[in-house]
Amino acid sequence: MYCEYAHSMGFSVRKEHLSYWIHTRIIKCRAFCCAKAGLKRVRPSPKKYRKLETRTGCLACIYFTTDTEGRNWTVTKFVEEHNHPLAMENEQHLLRSARSISKMQGSLIKNLTDAGVKTVHAYNFLSNEVGGFENVGFSKSDAYNFVQREKKALIERGDSLSLLKILQEKQLEDNMFSYDVRTDELSRLTSFFWMDGQSKIDYDCYGDVVIFDTTYRLNKYNLACAPFIAVNNHWQNVFVGGAFISEESIDSFCWVFNTFLKFVGGKLPTTIFTDQDQAMAVAIERVFTGTRHRLCQWHISKKAPSKVPCFNNEKTVRGLFYQCMSKCDSELEFDRYWNEMISRGNLQENRWLGDLHRARRNWSTAFNKDVLDLGILSTQRSESANNGLHGCSKATSTLVECFMGLDKLVGSWRRGERDEDFRCKQGAVSLKVRSCAMLKHVSKFYTSKMFVRFEQAFMEGAAGVCVVDETRHDEDNYLYVTKLCDGSDDKRWFVSYNSKTNETACSCRGFETRGILCKHILRIYNLKNLREIPPVYLLKRFCRDAKKGIYLPNTPGIIECNSNLIFRNHLMRFAYDLANRVENSKDAKAHVLGRLHVLANEADEIVEAVEMRRRGLSDENDKNTPLVRDPVKKKPKGISNARLKGYWETGSKKPSKTINLLKIVITLIN
Repeated sequence: MYCEYAHSMGFSVRKEHLSYWIHTRIIKCRAFCCAKAGLKRVRPSPKKYRKLETRTGCLACIYFTTDTEGRNWTVTKFVEEHNHPLAMENEQHLLRSARSISKMQGSLIKNLTDAGVKTVHAYNFLSNEVGGFENVGFSKSDAYNFVQREKKALIERGDSLSLLKILQEKQLEDNMFSYDVRTDELSRLTSFFWMDGQSKIDYDCYGDVVIFDTTYRLNKYNLACAPFIAVNNHWQNVFVGGAFISEESIDSFCWVFNTFLKFVGGKLPTTIFTDQDQAMAVAIERVFTGTRHRLCQWHISKKAPSKVPCFNNEKTVRGLFYQCMSKCDSELEFDRYWNEMISRGNLQENRWLGDLHRARRNWSTAFNKDVLDLGILSTQRSESANNGLHGCSKATSTLVECFMGLDKLVGSWRRGERDEDFRCKQGAVSLKVRSCAMLKHVSKFYTSKMFVRFEQAFMEGAAGVCVVDETRHDEDNYLYVTKLCDGSDDKRWFVSYNSKTNETACSCRGFETRGILCKHILRIYNLKNLREIPPVYLLKRFCRDAKKGIYLPNTPGIIECNSNLIFRNHLMRFAYDLANRVENSKDAKAHVLGRLHVLANEADEIVEAVEMRRRGLSDENDKNTPLVRDPVKKKPKGISNARLKGYWETGSKKPSKTINLLKIVITLIN
């Protein structure tokens, strides 16, 4: 009541005296005063920025007293006069006691900032919704303070303990969620790893080829982000596990890989792609025994011009190098092109190429034709995860902010996967050749993205591959020699075919590496007028129902919403529609209101019971959670907290040598 009066008059209110009846918590006296009441002590401050002095010793106030039951309130003192000018009508929204962020406004600001919207833009959105800044109810600085309080609330127990609490809560929500942490001798967090239920399912379906990289260090502890990325049936990134590590050593990588295998039941990936990190290579050899380790060709090709200078001038030598990287079908072909490159460029003494040749089995496709790699040549998919994390993390980010940022990125990937699943179920791919029975058959099996890749190989085989020779070994087995029709390459590919079982194999080994039949085999199938692809050549990982029959945790229901704002809007629309249906019936309105009161009481009981259970579990987790201290704060390389200097500040303040010499000459003359 006093605040409404004060705001209409143009002054702000502050709480003052409060007393209780003896041995009770019933208020006896409550006083409110003008915000400018009293005077502050004048203290010299060395700070450049000093707050304005707002106290004027104003005596305006009001005193309330109550009876012993606290029901009847009586005004015992009221001072109306002020010793300062009052705020005008168009300034009253700036009064401190008139500014507050409601629960709904706070929820909206939090949801917008969590979605990546800047605080100032969220504040502008609210002002547009209510018709101006003066109608929002709080200032821009209040919005910034609210966002900072929310961030601090996430780490109120310390960064590491707050992170552990979040991981424990996720484990309560998802019974397949697993995590592990690692500390040093001082109980400081050095590494942590996590994998949720969806990641385990994705790894079970698509974990044959995994990309692992650690290239992102942008947080206050300089921890490296190390995600495990796989490729799904829509040719999209899927997150199958993640870690943050303090140092990229053999011991750290061994711990990450062992933890990863522990959470997936010991199932090894067929192929893993990494960069040229020696510690990572040693750890993979120790832990992922039987997994083919491949190096990122992009990193190698990026280093090549600086390590081999003749690549910048000799296009032929550079072309031979790229031929060795990904265009050789056999080890003999690789050796031929490599020796020709060394000879043409006189590179016999180049140490970098020598080291690269010794590790050729880890980067050249010619030595990896017997294992599945999906045609991947680099770790760029892992780089995309780091780029996505760059938008929600900075040099001062906490562990909680980095974890939540990556979790949000993974959520967007999974939404994209669900969108593609929906598109595949609701529509059919348009065929380039509608009368082709083979394309019709495959289009019902593959997803849209994978069918496009298959169709491209089919069309290239039909129009660009010629059969040079046919040899019949016996009644069922044939050997075909194929080449490109345009004559751009003299290479020959040999395709063996069994007419009884329709089994086939090609010297390019395209199916063994990519999982989809190559254009040479498809040319032979077209020649033999096959209407369907044999089931053995249709991998389930690429089909529309790759996850069919696998339990999916936390499958959303009809009204289940992860966002409080979405749930609130859904409930408001439902209530609005219900009100429109019953507004013309008095009995219906009375019935709905009565049932809503009953429903509200039942909901309160459920919420209270859930909160008590959560509080009990939280207390139990607090007791069981070991004391983990935050990592040592480190500044990432190249990051400075110093203020950026202006143009005139960057100039040299030291006098030039010419001026110094001139001064010496003048001094000698004098």
